[in-house]
Amino acid sequence: MLIAGKCPPEPDALAAAADRGFEVVELYLEKDHLESVAECVAHVEASDVAAVSVHTPHVSLAEKEYLHRTDQLAVALDAFVVFHSGHLNHVDTPELETLDLTAAYGYENKTGVSVRHLRHMVLKPGHGLALDVAHLFMAEADYLTAIEYLLTEYGDRIGLLHLCDSTPVQDGLAFGAGDIDIGAVCRLVDRHFDGTVVLEVMPDDQRAALETVTEHQAEFELSPTRSVAGN
Repeated sequence: MLIAGKCPPEPDALAAAADRGFEVVELYLEKDHLESVAECVAHVEASDVAAVSVHTPHVSLAEKEYLHRTDQLAVALDAFVVFHSGHLNHVDTPELETLDLTAAYGYENKTGVSVRHLRHMVLKPGHGLALDVAHLFMAEADYLTAIEYLLTEYGDRIGLLHLCDSTPVQDGLAFGAGDIDIGAVCRLVDRHFDGTVVLEVMPDDQRAALETVTEHQAEFELSPTRSVAGN
C-alpha cells in the first residue's frame, strides 16, 4: 500500500508535503492551476515528491476543457485522474466516457451514494472507481462490510482510496475527530488493497494521519494471523 498526501501543485505546498514525510501526493487542482499545464509539471518535477494522482477541479461538464487539461497533466506526470464528485454525478458517466482521456482514471463516489448505485452506474459498466471511504460511510451504516465487498469484488477497478474521518454529515475530518473506525479500515485495506491511499485530511493534520496509518500497518505486519486474514 502506498500512502499519499494531498496538496496543490505549488512549490511551497509540495515542499510542505515532503516535510510531513510523504514521498507521493495527490494534486488538488483549481482552474487557475491549469492555465499552464507545463508550469504545474515543472513545479512537481522540481519538488521532492512525485504526483501519483491528480484531482479534477470543481467543474461541471460545461467546462470540459479543464478535464482535458487535467488529463494532459496526468499524462505528463504518469498519474491517475480522479473525477471529482462535487459537480459530476455518476449519471454523467456516459458523456464523460466520450472525452477520450489518455490517462488512467476513476470516478470518485459521491457523498452518500450507496454501493448499489455504484455497482450499477460505475462498476458493472466497467468504469474505474476512486473509492472515498468517508463518502461511503455517509451512505452505508455497515460501511466496513461495504468497503470489504467493493475491495474484494471490484478491486481491479479501484485505482485509489481517499481516507479521512467523517460523521454522517461532515467529512474531511482529522483522524479521531469523526465516527469512522480508522484502525478497522486500515486492516481491511491492508488485507485487500495494494494501491494508493490518499490521506484527505487538512494539511496541518496530514503528518498525524500518516503516523496513524503507518502504525496500523506495522501492527498488521506483526500480527500472527496476518497470513490467515489475507486469504
